[in-house]
Amino acid sequence: MNTLLVRALLQYYQYYGDDFKVECPTGSGQWMTLYDVAREITGRLAAIFLRGADGTRPVYGGSTTFQEDPHWRDHILFYEYFHGDNGAGLGASHQTGWTGVVARLMQYFALVDAPALLAQGNRQAFQAATQ
Repeated sequence: MNTLLVRALLQYYQYYGDDFKVECPTGSGQWMTLYDVAREITGRLAAIFLRGADGTRPVYGGSTTFQEDPHWRDHILFYEYFHGDNGAGLGASHQTGWTGVVARLMQYFALVDAPALLAQGNRQAFQAATQ
């Protein structure tokens, strides 16, 4: 679902460009383009899998084996869904699953910036960046 939302925001950004901004997060007083909102959502998704300042990954919740064991702590599992408050993975876990698409979103934003997206379009900008 998040991937569809990010893709839709990028499509709308190509149409509206830098002139259309929304408050993100709501009530923050911070205004962003739709490209920036899509990048923000991707960053929040990625944060579920990345180690925080305390060295733990939200995806593993209170599982000490996956948080601390050197044989497991860098083994990333992609769960079916996540706890809304703390990001802990719930449901079936797979080494690769549909939530693994977050890696592709991170790659996209590492390679395609807003001006390239507006100038070239989505497909061309991504292809140009990966060649």
